[in-house]
Amino acid sequence: MDSSIKDRFCPHRPIGGMRIYGTERIHNSQCKTHHMVWLPAGKLVSLPCKLRQLHKRESPEWWVRENRELDTNFTSNSIAAWYDRLGNLLHVGEILLIHVPPFEASELSVTQYAARPTPPTEKPMSLMPEYRSWIGGTNQILKVRHMDSVTCSELQTSTVIGYRDPWKVIERKSRIGRQVFFTFMIYVQPIIIWNYAVPPEIEFENRSVLLKPVTNWCYKQRSIKRHVARACSGIYEHRRPFVKLSGLKERMPLVQSTALGYTELGVQIELSVSPLSLLADPTNGELSYLHAHLKHSLDMYLLEDLENQLNLEDPFESTIVATRLSVICPPGTFTFTTKPVLRGLNFESLLNSSFKDSSAEALLPYKLICHPCPDGTASRAPYTYDDGCYKCPRGYYRGSTGWPSSAGCLRCPEGFTTDTVGATSIGECKLNAGAITRWILSQLLQMWFSLEQIIAGKSGPETPTRALPFDQQSAWAWLGRLDRLQSIFKKQYRLLLKAVLIGQINLVSHIKMRAKQSVKADPNDPFTPRIEVDHNGKGDYTLPRNDNK
Repeated sequence: MDSSIKDRFCPHRPIGGMRIYGTERIHNSQCKTHHMVWLPAGKLVSLPCKLRQLHKRESPEWWVRENRELDTNFTSNSIAAWYDRLGNLLHVGEILLIHVPPFEASELSVTQYAARPTPPTEKPMSLMPEYRSWIGGTNQILKVRHMDSVTCSELQTSTVIGYRDPWKVIERKSRIGRQVFFTFMIYVQPIIIWNYAVPPEIEFENRSVLLKPVTNWCYKQRSIKRHVARACSGIYEHRRPFVKLSGLKERMPLVQSTALGYTELGVQIELSVSPLSLLADPTNGELSYLHAHLKHSLDMYLLEDLENQLNLEDPFESTIVATRLSVICPPGTFTFTTKPVLRGLNFESLLNSSFKDSSAEALLPYKLICHPCPDGTASRAPYTYDDGCYKCPRGYYRGSTGWPSSAGCLRCPEGFTTDTVGATSIGECKLNAGAITRWILSQLLQMWFSLEQIIAGKSGPETPTRALPFDQQSAWAWLGRLDRLQSIFKKQYRLLLKAVLIGQINLVSHIKMRAKQSVKADPNDPFTPRIEVDHNGKGDYTLPRNDNK
């Protein structure tokens, strides 16, 4: 390591009477910080530059507590400048707006970075076969998720008071102060909806019993000073019919049995609205902890508001607010963990408002990231939100070809099918016939396969993409792949047809000749000419003379 680079403590301005120190590097009096930013696809996020170094903790709970205050201040007479990884200036200002275009977990994004022989700006994004080798293959989305990186530099200038000559340009000395490096990791975040409902008797007394407190809570979550955007992207109400409960897996655990319906309130939540949520890893529980605490905050706010609005005789005897979680992943994706079932809310929760043993605690193990369907599975129908992945039926397959899971399964060629469901490659497609026919055909095709190896040598990869080096080993797929073998096969087939035709002609001629020789005259047939003979008594027969000659 260079001697000029030393690990030191980079002091920050005091926060709350305490001076916080983060482990950072100083290179020629420059403080450097590195952050890993998790960007959800299809979202517009704001990334502030003035962020201190994160404290690493093993537990997500302690990680959130230690890193709640991330804001830091630059020195006076300084501005923030953003640069890409090539050193080009992107933006000047404290906040950088980032928009990742929507894409599916099984498809490659436009902004996804992969090794290319040409710059990304030279060709437009395309999934056509002629561009597959350039984009690196569609299956690299799970292996190469590194999109890009940016750097925010603090540019400091010297202070100038007054002008000696107003017409003379003042030259200021400037230097680079603090530098913050951001590495982007993109992933697919599901649509998160919190649903609430109250018993019908409470709803009839006050129809806006849930809408008003939820709206107020969403408004209070926004903070311009802390760079926190609005957490609620939408609030809606709709009427639902009542469904009697038969177990804990019901969609809405209402306890009042009535023939009337109820009004359900839905709140669509945006998690990536604060700097801490952008730095939270969705794969190790950090983002799940923030999600659970945000849900617990709204639950307590609703109960406090309902307690002030309603006058119930015994509010502790039953559930006051029913709640559930709705998660929608894009087509062809799913979450590894099972969606949790949330308990109903009552006023007993207000006596002990701690997060432990609360209804939102069940959200801690639920990871908010959508994964593509594994090989052999896909959506029931292409590009549909059917909540899960299902095995490909017989006669279909998916995998080893780069085909996205959102587009459904691929059909086997005409006349071929699979033995079981969940086929992962075209090699599992077999002739749609009996066992004996399959064996005979496989032996014949194996002979052609051996002949091709002798004539043309070993074939290369079937796919043109360098990211998918998959060799097709299915025997029937070798037919018609080489022009030379096709021409030989056609010539042999024509010779065989000619030989069969000549053999048929010779056989018919031979049968006709034998038939003429075996024909005998019938004496009782009137149409047969009668032949008279004379017996001369000497044992000889004399034929009649023909006078016409």
